Amino acid sequence: MPGRRCSVGQPAYADGVTSRSSATDTTGAVRSDPRRPGDGFGELVHPHSTDLLLQRDRLPITVPSLMPYTEWFWSVRWVRHGQPLRTSEVIPNPVCHLTFEDGRRTGGEPLVRHGVRMPAAVVTTVWTRRFRVQLAGEGRTFGLRFRPGGLSAMIGAAVAADQSLGADDLLPGAAAVLPRVLAEQDDTTRRDIVQQWLAQLAPEPSVDYLLATDLVAWSFRDSAVVRVEQVAARAGLSVRGVQRLFRQYVGVPPKWVLMRCRLQDAAAALDTDPEADLAEVATRLGWYDQSHFVRDFRRFLGVTPGRYARDAHVSAQQRALEASL
Repeated sequence: MPGRRCSVGQPAYADGVTSRSSATDTTGAVRSDPRRPGDGFGELVHPHSTDLLLQRDRLPITVPSLMPYTEWFWSVRWVRHGQPLRTSEVIPNPVCHLTFEDGRRTGGEPLVRHGVRMPAAVVTTVWTRRFRVQLAGEGRTFGLRFRPGGLSAMIGAAVAADQSLGADDLLPGAAAVLPRVLAEQDDTTRRDIVQQWLAQLAPEPSVDYLLATDLVAWSFRDSAVVRVEQVAARAGLSVRGVQRLFRQYVGVPPKWVLMRCRLQDAAAALDTDPEADLAEVATRLGWYDQSHFVRDFRRFLGVTPGRYARDAHVSAQQRALEASL
């Protein structure tokens, strides 16, 4: 039988291992384990190594009208002039993000991330694979993490997955707010600027949207939830009805969400103990056998769990070396 699922900690400047019962807060937000470094986009791949490269912070939402749609603000900075190129990667959660970004290469030219030239206000929708960002020169990002389905509910339209696009396309006024946000050095002031603007766009949440967020939160919370039929039963809907609900708000199928829960747990287990027995990890987290575990892990994360564990071991050694310098 699977044990309690863990919350593992999309730009990839991304939140250990904790029981799935703590994977949501009292409002139903899908949240990251504070012991696993993260920036809100998702959970870092090999977090302990990447944690040495970034400065991160997180701020709560303080405007009540935004709380049904958003989870928290986050910020990240790095300065790596003259240092080796490094890549930060995260395993995303089923959420969208609004980011205000700036950055330049060592030569002074603007950075371009996922086809968007900096500085920019960017919306990144649910990312269905590992999200990678090269840490070159220097950069800073101030972000807002939506709740699952929160962006679609706020703008009143479904949002396709795997997109990074100018925020003005979905949230009018974002481009005008961008220079004000980047001009501030204090994250609290940045948050207040964004909240004042975004609160004007927030409608009353619909019953369907609140049901969708409850279903995602429950899926993260309860390790016994492994089939879409279980989600449908909780919602009082058919399987197709739940699939339509997730497509409208979350942007990915419920099957993807359930699989991502287990894979995040598996990655956290291997980061914590690179020597862990893979067959035991597979069984504990609910896979039928190790071969199915390997197949799903490679399909979603791009590498086998064995390779991921070896990389985690190398990251631990690299972390020790860099910390000693």
